[in-house]
Amino acid sequence: MRKSCLIILIVLILPLLLSACAKQPRAQFWGSFTPEKTYSYDRRYYALQTVADQMMVITVYDAESGLALDAFSPARSADFWGVCWEKDALRLWMQSADIGTFCYSYQDGKWVLDDRAVQPDYIISRYDPAYRDHPELWESIYRSPME
Repeated sequence: MRKSCLIILIVLILPLLLSACAKQPRAQFWGSFTPEKTYSYDRRYYALQTVADQMMVITVYDAESGLALDAFSPARSADFWGVCWEKDALRLWMQSADIGTFCYSYQDGKWVLDDRAVQPDYIISRYDPAYRDHPELWESIYRSPME
């Protein structure tokens, strides 16, 4: 009787102990970037991300009419980590695990790769250890408007 009670007790308590001791999954850190619909600083435009043929497709829409204005494929989808609009310019930043952080700027009605753009200090990469390893700082990171 004692032996069977002990076995029952172990069977009931062991899973509870193991689940309490298991490491909880860590929230995914995106930095300033997002995979969600996000608006330009003036809310005239928004960007949506989709996948086609294993490539990311960024489509920029007119926020008032909902019409697609431009679309481009900046990186492979497996390596892509979101977009972020600048606070005060029509520049859309992207980050990819294989090619880094890069910018598309609005020029003559289209968004084009801007190799001369300088990433603002307030746009934080997901790879920045000063933030990545400190979840208590995540709420203070700039993100372009999402609604």
